Amino acid sequence: MTYNRANVLVIEAGKADLHYFRDIWLYRELFAFLAWRDVLVHYKQTVIGLGWAVLRPLLTMIVFTVVFGKLANLPSGDVPYSALVFSGLLPWLLFANGLPAAGESLIGNRNLVSKIYFPG
Repeated sequence: MTYNRANVLVIEAGKADLHYFRDIWLYRELFAFLAWRDVLVHYKQTVIGLGWAVLRPLLTMIVFTVVFGKLANLPSGDVPYSALVFSGLLPWLLFANGLPAAGESLIGNRNLVSKIYFPG
């Protein structure tokens, strides 16, 4: 991938892999914009809006704390059981919800991705 004198991007076959991470960094604003747009569209359709992103992990933490911490009486050492559950729950929810959302975003924006040079 090179630029000629008229600032036209020339994409050469087989050379995109060499500049993959550089292109990701250069087009980070595009990724951020597409992610923010998807978040706005997704949470605009709910009644409580963006609060659902906070309420869902909080309710899951409360259920796990009651079921496993109180009813099952599982040990957590000296750490409060709710903090233990929340520290494991947040990365899991980020991964479990983020990965499918990323795929859906690319599929939903396939017309945008196919019309312009998109790094990757």
